[in-house]
Amino acid sequence: MCGIAGIVNTGKSTIDLRSAILSMSKAIKHRGPDDEGFVLFNQTEFQVCVSDETQEEVKQSRLPFCSAVNINNSGANYNLALAHRRLSIIDISASGHQPMCKFDEQYWITFNGEIYNYIEIRESLLAKGHNFITSSDTEVILAAYKEWGKQCVNQFNGMWSFVIHDRTNNTLFASRDRFGVKPFYYYHQDGVFCFASEQKAIAQLPFYKKEINPKAVYDFFAKNNEEYETEGFFKNIIELFPSNNLFFDLTSGALTTESYYSLKVNTAFEEFNEQNYKQHIEKTKTLFKDAIRLRLRSDVAVGSCLSGGIDSSAITGTMNKLNSSKEPIHLFTATFPNESIDESKWAKEVVEATNSAWHTCTPTSEGLFAELKDLVYSQDIPLWSTSTYAQFKVMELSRKHGVKVVLDGQGGDELFAGYLPYFANYWNELAANIGYKAAIAELKKRGELSETAKHWIKENAKKKNSGLLHQVRKLKSNPEAYLSKNLAGQFETKEKTKNFNTLNEALQAEFINSRLKLYLKCEDRCGMWHSVESRTPFADDIHLIENTFAIAGSYKMHDGITKSLLREAVKENIPANIYNRKDKMGYVTPNNKWLQSNKAKVLEILEGLNDDFIDKNKIIKNLDKLTEGSGEKTALFKALTYAVWKDVFQMK
Repeated sequence: MCGIAGIVNTGKSTIDLRSAILSMSKAIKHRGPDDEGFVLFNQTEFQVCVSDETQEEVKQSRLPFCSAVNINNSGANYNLALAHRRLSIIDISASGHQPMCKFDEQYWITFNGEIYNYIEIRESLLAKGHNFITSSDTEVILAAYKEWGKQCVNQFNGMWSFVIHDRTNNTLFASRDRFGVKPFYYYHQDGVFCFASEQKAIAQLPFYKKEINPKAVYDFFAKNNEEYETEGFFKNIIELFPSNNLFFDLTSGALTTESYYSLKVNTAFEEFNEQNYKQHIEKTKTLFKDAIRLRLRSDVAVGSCLSGGIDSSAITGTMNKLNSSKEPIHLFTATFPNESIDESKWAKEVVEATNSAWHTCTPTSEGLFAELKDLVYSQDIPLWSTSTYAQFKVMELSRKHGVKVVLDGQGGDELFAGYLPYFANYWNELAANIGYKAAIAELKKRGELSETAKHWIKENAKKKNSGLLHQVRKLKSNPEAYLSKNLAGQFETKEKTKNFNTLNEALQAEFINSRLKLYLKCEDRCGMWHSVESRTPFADDIHLIENTFAIAGSYKMHDGITKSLLREAVKENIPANIYNRKDKMGYVTPNNKWLQSNKAKVLEILEGLNDDFIDKNKIIKNLDKLTEGSGEKTALFKALTYAVWKDVFQMK
């Protein structure tokens, strides 16, 4: 797990390449404080460079990608620079230093992530005649590229964003993992191409003109969409979407992207069959266990985040079964004593069942406002919920206890159908295929008819009278109420209702480039700000994911139970009370209470906002209304963090 950056000057700009790459690397130091490396190129030669923050072992090494030449003492006649900040996890010696090359020095890589099946790929490549000089997964990527070209990514099970400089054809080949666990952003303007793991590394460059993308502001406030499009809040900084490769020709300056993967989803209806269900359970059990086993590969200790829900409990319980050492697993939990949202009693059951070492933290409103600037800066974009702060503190807790790698349950809800609204999709599927009686029978098994039944009725009403409902919703909540009239008038305001015919279609929509990608972004930034690698088996194990999406929805929600397939697959590894939990808490914080108790600070921040896009006066006037009532209210916190974002990034 690391941070990557690079910059190309095609000759049209007068930028100082060394100064630029140094500042980019410094901006993402938190992603890799253990080591720093650089390599500079022109069409005929290259120079490997170090800095004052490079490991001494690297400076003494004779490996072709190691050096003792300080970048400040290198020549200036180069047009390409690659940088790498390292968080040492696998092969923590100098042989894991990056940017890395093979001995032929024709292929160079800067890589962020983990290829969990690198040992198996390495064995395959050895059989094909490849040789290896390190024990790292990074070198396996280089050999895989040399063997299979751009098709190499189809071999990988894991999370990644990387750039390979192919000196044989003077190109850059970049790739991002299938579902967006690892980030990748780039800028391509005025003869300059640069990329980095985080937007901040690009936004602070002197030639970058800081402008806000108004469409991103509108989508955030009016639609609750964030980074659903390739251009986010920073105008002209582009996100390479998941499942995409990028190609940059250093000779012509041409840039192209292409999708290399599309998730196949079973949309056929299948009536529940007990025998088939048992087979699916056994296959899921095997694949989940293997996903955890692969993600325990590390040369440093691996712990886990633990909320007390099904996902994190399943991970912890399976880790415990696979733990062959005498050392307990370290678990990290955010608690909220005396709050209804506190899940520590559930987490405690898992801790006791696994004899784990349990570490807890209690995020507070005072802490939130004391660290708000760091929180927003770590994320690069405004936030929609205070829950990100809880995750931020859990990752900090992990680092304080010396654990650099944690597993987390992000993606479990979207993969196995954990959210209550998915019931509406499933009941619709039942009604359409075997009739409303079957749907109602399944609905009754839930045992909580009030909320779920209302939601289903509402979803069905949308299909029959979506235009009328849109008008009612607009009058009731008016999501554009706090936008300036100028911004609200620029973009399409009519909300398009998404109708899904099957449960799996609904899951696919949230798994790809929408809700899950945003959660994974928060996961990455919270972890990496504290130099912690977060591994998410539900979101990046390709075999588990493909198998689960090939299973009909009738096996994922059954007898009124969410995640029925996952529950059965991990039943023997989790406490009975966790297995039987029906409530869905989510990763929540006392959002409304925190904002109410810090009204003076909220006002101070909002009053300092000078902006053309949102109406701060209307927000201030309705301050109390934006936090009253039950349920988490996000409008105020979004406005608050938008103001902080503009301040910390000095956006005009």
